Amino acid sequence: MVRVWLDEVVFVESLKEYVCIHMTEGRSVVTKGQIGQMETLLGLWRIHRSYLVAIPQVQAYTTAEISVAGHTLPIGKQYKDLTLEKLADYS
Repeated sequence: MVRVWLDEVVFVESLKEYVCIHMTEGRSVVTKGQIGQMETLLGLWRIHRSYLVAIPQVQAYTTAEISVAGHTLPIGKQYKDLTLEKLADYS
């Protein structure tokens, strides 16, 4: 078992019935579960059907993608308006 601290989580990626939790310093943990469960459990922001992000970890963004910890993640069409509003409020 691996302990994951919430402040170390950068983003979560869905891998079908598994999720990959990407953390600071390039570490990641793969565990069985659904991204919806992680959204509720970790309180991260859903930007795409396959990605959750920790808003404080966002380095840059456009209307189509978010840069976080050296990764570029797409913003899904159905999440676009709320995501851009949330990012603008956070800035």
